[in-house]
Amino acid sequence: PVPTSLPAPPATTLTMIETEPSSEAVGAPARRIYLEAGDDIEAAPSIGPKTAERLIAVGLSTVGDLLAADAEATAMRIGARHITPATIVDWQDQARLVMSGPGLRGTHAQLLVGAGLRTIEEIAAAEPTALSAAILKFATTRDGERVLRSGEPPDIERIKTWIENACAALAA
Repeated sequence: PVPTSLPAPPATTLTMIETEPSSEAVGAPARRIYLEAGDDIEAAPSIGPKTAERLIAVGLSTVGDLLAADAEATAMRIGARHITPATIVDWQDQARLVMSGPGLRGTHAQLLVGAGLRTIEEIAAAEPTALSAAILKFATTRDGERVLRSGEPPDIERIKTWIENACAALAA
């Protein structure tokens, strides 16, 4: 895990930030937030159609429902061996990252959580080279390969952008 100097926010904190480019970044695109609590459950990172059906069957139809759910109870209600409380916590942390990290997409959040970063504060405090190494290490695992789907892991410049955007989100 990449060291952080800031405490993690309470699990119930949902921050949604829409930021505009700074005056130094004239012509740069706005750093958009790609996920909201009211979005359908299938919009959350790691949630495909089959998993969405399982979650909807236990009363979780939106991203907000997923974030509010008790991981232990939800895993028990679903009753699928591969959907553990830890898996649900990963999904919740991934969704929170996309909701609070300007420019972050689901795949980015999956890589970050897989690399051990679960909060926007941890991303903001990360050193780019160490974060890149942690992501590359995760990317070589079976789970990391599944996230990337034959794609390439992010380069150091993209990782620096994630860190900069996380810092900007916290400063807003």
